Amino acid sequence: MFKKIASIMLAAMMIGGTAVVANAAEADDAVAAEDAVSVGADDNSAVGADDNSAVGADEGSESTGAGNMVYFEVPSDWKNEKITFYLNDNGSELITWGSKKGNMKNDSGNLWSFDLSDKYTLSDHTFCIFTSDWGVQTCNLIITPDNFGDTAYCTGNMVENDVDSNKKSFEVKWKSGKNGNPLMITSIGNIIGDTYWPGQDAVSVFYTFISTTDNKSIKNAIKFNGKDEQQTIDDTAKTLGLSKSQVEEQVAKAKAAGAELAWDASKSTLSAESSSGSGSDSSSGSSSSSGSSTTGGSSSSGSSSSGSSTSSTVSSGENDTIYFILGGVMLAAIGVFFLARRRRDY
Repeated sequence: MFKKIASIMLAAMMIGGTAVVANAAEADDAVAAEDAVSVGADDNSAVGADDNSAVGADEGSESTGAGNMVYFEVPSDWKNEKITFYLNDNGSELITWGSKKGNMKNDSGNLWSFDLSDKYTLSDHTFCIFTSDWGVQTCNLIITPDNFGDTAYCTGNMVENDVDSNKKSFEVKWKSGKNGNPLMITSIGNIIGDTYWPGQDAVSVFYTFISTTDNKSIKNAIKFNGKDEQQTIDDTAKTLGLSKSQVEEQVAKAKAAGAELAWDASKSTLSAESSSGSGSDSSSGSSSSSGSSTTGGSSSSGSSSSGSSTSSTVSSGENDTIYFILGGVMLAAIGVFFLARRRRDY
């Protein structure tokens, strides 16, 4: 009995070994064939493509001015008869409101383009507005050379117009996510936008609001918002994330500069602690957590990935050889078993 079992195992091992050797030989042949094909491709196809197709494309392509283009996807409910582009740099109009210089070009469907070429120099204080016949318009959108080739689109939200509180503007964003809507206080004291200008922060925005007398100051806001100065200051500071002590300090500073403000710290509803990092400057393109619109604008979710990556398992093929040997051994054992039974029958 022991001899029979030993014979079966020996036969199985011989058959399995023969199969493995054959398989290895086939693999070597396949590798040799692949090498031959690869070398042939490198010598002919790939080199030919580099010599002809790629070089020809570079020599024949036209890229002049393409690097300074900006695009705008017009909402479906806009009349697309004439889409225009307004450009302002730190209060100076580079393209004046209503100017023909701002007419955009219809590329296809609802996609319009504007070539800034070398006529306009953009700084980190430049913003643009897209309009339809200078009637319907978007809100302000910061634009820098980082947005060349970028496409602006409307989010579907409406925000208060920063100049006229009776009007609404379409909220607009860049598809690249570079640069946002400048944070500002509207004519009635609401906060719109999500991005501070360079050198600006919540404290400086608030101080400008309470210390000036123009159409975006607290003096103008209380004429229309139905609040007194105490409540307007508290509400504005709360939206900006300022604490009571920060407001008290800025009010004192504004009064020292000549502003007349009816605000009392003892009557304030503000928290003793600030709710945002409002003490540091924010550069253009950085978002403010406190800059939320109170008139229908919505902030982006800003979700980020968890940071964990999933690595794929790479098989080397060695495990397949083991399974092949085991399979060969099993098949050989079955064959020897049936052969032995057949002899016994005879």
